[in-house]
Amino acid sequence: MAKDDDSGAKNPLGRVLTKSILNTVNLVVAGSAAVGAAALHSIPLLAIGGVAYGALVAWDLASPAFWKKARKSDAESLPSASDLTDQGLREVVRNLDAGREKLEKVLAETPDAVKGHLAGVLGSIEEMEAGAARLVKRAEDLTRYLATTDLNAVRVEIQSLMHKASTSRDAVTRQQYESARAMREEQLRAVDDIAGARDRVMANLSRMVATLEGLSPKVVRMRALDAQAMDALSGTMNDELERINGDMKEFEETLQSLGETINV
Repeated sequence: MAKDDDSGAKNPLGRVLTKSILNTVNLVVAGSAAVGAAALHSIPLLAIGGVAYGALVAWDLASPAFWKKARKSDAESLPSASDLTDQGLREVVRNLDAGREKLEKVLAETPDAVKGHLAGVLGSIEEMEAGAARLVKRAEDLTRYLATTDLNAVRVEIQSLMHKASTSRDAVTRQQYESARAMREEQLRAVDDIAGARDRVMANLSRMVATLEGLSPKVVRMRALDAQAMDALSGTMNDELERINGDMKEFEETLQSLGETINV
């Protein structure tokens, strides 16, 4: 698996081209033309199908959104809800999946003229979904770590060390107890930081769920608007998605700094 990822990173054109060649819609077009040509014994029909298939592949290769989707790694795909230990995260993943399915259904029923106004929005959605996948996996890691630490036991240990230090008659022994207490208190602060980070991850994911679920009715509303109004609404939608993606990137940098500090 690692070799495949490395190959895709070193040869992005090959990865994208392969995705396009194996794209379901493109294959359906080619397959339908081949079946029709065989049934009608029509070489021109076969040629037309081949040209259409080539045009679809060329369209994919010229599409920034398709490149971004094709180059998306497994690390940027949502894990299965059943693989997560945290109930809250399982619910988030289910809601993200449901929001995406509803949006895809709405888009399938949306005229191409309207979808043409959503190119930037769809690209931003994919970026947000990739970020959501990273945050879900990060939150799962934090949840698993928190489950290994008994904070009450740490607090009890701190109280015990404080008592031992205060009752010790030997200065060196007292210093050792105080040093141990300080280390336990640092451990407690680190775990509190981890818990706070997990809460912030969940808040970010909740915002993403609400945003994704709110896109479908906005797309439906666009169908009744004129071109100028559609541009305005799609611009507003994209601005909100870009704010979310910008906030997410800043938050991921904060998480990275926290990870370096506490070595989770």
